[in-house]
Amino acid sequence: MSAWGVKYLPVTEELGIRAKLLTAGGSKLVARFMEELREEHPGIKRRPRRGPTVREELQAGYEEVVARKGRKRG
Repeated sequence: MSAWGVKYLPVTEELGIRAKLLTAGGSKLVARFMEELREEHPGIKRRPRRGPTVREELQAGYEEVVARKGRKRG
């Protein structure tokens, strides 16, 4: 749904970056994200992982856009 919104609705780059990153990551990234979301609910055992979570990757993308836009203004 977010991929559709980014494609067909006017959104700022800051608000659309997470949807673009999820779309670009394809089904593997979406599957990882769904697994991480399931782990947040009680009773679901967390698996050991390497590297950042999908949420952390999406947040980093957002922060990169915000920092870049801030540098353009300053």
